[in-house]
Amino acid sequence: MHRELASLDAAKRVSIRSRNWRGSLAEGDVIHELDVERWAFWSPESAHPAVWHTRWISGMPEPAPAEVPGGAIPAAHRRRMSSLTRLAVQIAIETAGDCKPDFLIFCSQHGDLTRLREMLNDISSGVELSPTTFSQSVHNASAGLFTIISRSTAPVSALAAGSSTFAAGWLEAEGFLVTHPEARVLLLTYDEPLPTEYANYSSQAPCAYAVGLLLRCAAAQSGVALRPAPAKQDDSLPLAPLFLAWMLSRDDSLHASADGQGWVWTRTAK
Repeated sequence: MHRELASLDAAKRVSIRSRNWRGSLAEGDVIHELDVERWAFWSPESAHPAVWHTRWISGMPEPAPAEVPGGAIPAAHRRRMSSLTRLAVQIAIETAGDCKPDFLIFCSQHGDLTRLREMLNDISSGVELSPTTFSQSVHNASAGLFTIISRSTAPVSALAAGSSTFAAGWLEAEGFLVTHPEARVLLLTYDEPLPTEYANYSSQAPCAYAVGLLLRCAAAQSGVALRPAPAKQDDSLPLAPLFLAWMLSRDDSLHASADGQGWVWTRTAK
């Protein structure tokens, strides 16, 4: 089982600065900084985002036989979950730790299409649908289960925005933190390979992963700026693990494109 959890101390904390995504900053515009206070990651290929990235850019790796983690989930809930839901809830629990986030953002480009395909097969075969299966197939199912298990009463946003889903989730977090500067936001992004019938509808590599970020407003006046950029060829890898691998590196900037939209993260020196 491959997963990595990090709590960044003051010396290593990464401040994330996000700018008005519609364009460059104008005079008088406010720059909002976010800290990545904690992060968690899982993929079947590696325990670390950088290794995951290296393996995928060097060529599509062979499917890795790794059991999706779920040890933090009570058994009564875990046995009813699909592998994708189990992955999302597990990484959300690891990311939150002892913190009670004030806002929850669960992002998945495709959602639980594996479970949806099973339901469609049942319908075509004349089999009555299970109410439990249906209730756990909706896009906010993972978020709802997390709130039950963690006893959270925080507001929830469940997002899908194509290949730019992670960027959309980031902007959602920023919007909340601008008006709640003392709050914490849990941003979770997760997906799995599409079922065979739908694989040709995605241009991205068939990755299974989950990335969790615990975000807050930053006190420092330095960090990483997020802004729109001219789009290049769309990246074949999903944005969330690309971002995390870059965040933990020493590279100055990350330029990524998704669905014809360019995004650039740039470190600024203190």
